[in-house]
Amino acid sequence: MHQQLLQAFSGFAADPRADELSALILINRLLAPELNVAALRGSLTELESAYRPPQPPWRFLAEQGFGGNVDDYGSLENSRLDRLLETRRGIPISLAVLLIHLARQMGLAADGINFPGHFLVRIDGRLIDPFRMEETTEAACLAGLPESAPRGAEAFDVAGPPAILLRMLNNLKFAFVGAMAWDRALDVLDAQLALAPDEPALHLERGEDWSRLGVISSARDAFAEAERLSAGGVDPRLVEIGRVARDRLRGLAGGNDVLH
Repeated sequence: MHQQLLQAFSGFAADPRADELSALILINRLLAPELNVAALRGSLTELESAYRPPQPPWRFLAEQGFGGNVDDYGSLENSRLDRLLETRRGIPISLAVLLIHLARQMGLAADGINFPGHFLVRIDGRLIDPFRMEETTEAACLAGLPESAPRGAEAFDVAGPPAILLRMLNNLKFAFVGAMAWDRALDVLDAQLALAPDEPALHLERGEDWSRLGVISSARDAFAEAERLSAGGVDPRLVEIGRVARDRLRGLAGGNDVLH
């Protein structure tokens, strides 16, 4: 990943100006390094100028053709703001960011809701499904959850910009892992580590990906860092991460630095 973009991810959480739209633009830059951010913001301004309150912003976006990409849900283009503005199709979290931005531009209170498996938006107390661009209820959303998912108030926790950025990065990472594109998955992990450098689970994942690429020296470094960061932890998650990291290091002991 380009160093300048990595620095942008690193500074995101500490930047008081960083918002949900900035997070989506960072994702766009990660997927399309040639992105013209000024032109992108110009397209957003055109969309904003077409909106006429008091029409609810989700109804405006629905009338403009925005909604979920049911035909190609897994496409990485659904996470690109430039393509979203062009095709009017996206996934819940990218559509949610656009909706939040438009609502706030009109002076409305808007927040992302970190609902399991399907991102939501709350605007002036009303719960919105951005994939369908329509109002919904907590009961309706909970009815569609698997039994193992959280069902209390935590299912409707507000997600700030850093949490939204991490969730979008997770979406990309899972897509690259599913495609066995380990180098691209490592780019995403680098971005996540720029946001959360002391998260041992990310270093463990990084070691696994370097192992799959056969770069054993980098895998060792990542596993060692995962072990260091999880050392002394009593949380079962940290204990397990430390155990797996130690196992991986033992498995790599004495091997060559690069597998051919």
